[in-house]
Amino acid sequence: EKPVELFEKLVLNSSEENDVVLDPFMGVGTLPIACQNSNRKYIGIELDDKYFEIAENRINKLNK
Repeated sequence: EKPVELFEKLVLNSSEENDVVLDPFMGVGTLPIACQNSNRKYIGIELDDKYFEIAENRINKLNK
């Protein structure tokens, strides 16, 4: 798991608000969380069901 703050800096430096960011290797969902925190949309792709479930739970917690 990478620090969300690091990914937020990358997102802020490489996109504009409301842009769509593609994460083809979503893992546990750090980049989608950074996108939500930075007012960006995202598309996340993860083939491994275990990691997808972890990412889904993390993102859902953030949205509650």
